[in-house]
Amino acid sequence: MAEFIRYLTDVSTKVDTYQHPHFSWPASVSASRQPTFWGWAMQTDPVFLHIRVVMGIILGLSITTLLKGLAQIIEHPQRRGCSALHLCWVAWTLVSLVTFWWWEFRLIEVHRWTFETYLFVIAYCAAWFLLCALLFPDDLREFGSYGTYLMQRRRWIFSVIAALTLLDLVDTAIKGQSRWHLLGQAYPLHTALMLVVCVLGWKLRTARAQVVLAGVALAYQVGYFAAEYFTIGSD
Repeated sequence: MAEFIRYLTDVSTKVDTYQHPHFSWPASVSASRQPTFWGWAMQTDPVFLHIRVVMGIILGLSITTLLKGLAQIIEHPQRRGCSALHLCWVAWTLVSLVTFWWWEFRLIEVHRWTFETYLFVIAYCAAWFLLCALLFPDDLREFGSYGTYLMQRRRWIFSVIAALTLLDLVDTAIKGQSRWHLLGQAYPLHTALMLVVCVLGWKLRTARAQVVLAGVALAYQVGYFAAEYFTIGSD
């Protein structure tokens, strides 16, 4: 651990003291005001690597929550109450999480990080963890099964999904205009459809209608990501 800390310190020092061979700051800009790795203006590569670690921890906990919950259902199906409605939304969340983390690679295109941008990205990841925690509560005794729980707490769950859909708009904007052009017309249509799904999830009161909605949403999400997001690629 001590050697690892010394390595990080050495890397940050090299980044801070690096001088580009074809660039120098004007004399009017004092050394204390020049951007550094830890200063007010941070370069993309080292900062993104730092932020990516925090994002990875939060998203890793999110996926762990889903997989652990699924394992508990397999171990004790009668105790947990297996539900097609619940499993569809768990699968939807897992697919969305994996593709979300895949596409956050595009944050490397952000040329200047601010603390506000950092807070937004972390809050976005935390919202995914909140959804996973809502899908797998610690105690089901009050509800009896996951299906009953989801029906009674559906407004909370669909509110978080709606929030994630809107947060993705901001996340895409952070990545720049090229990202908007790359996604094309399918992206705003996808956003609108997901918001419609959330409204329907709020309104539908029968389990059968909710199962149909969850199945359609899962099939659409898989198809959309397969068609639009198959490779990271360059613009």
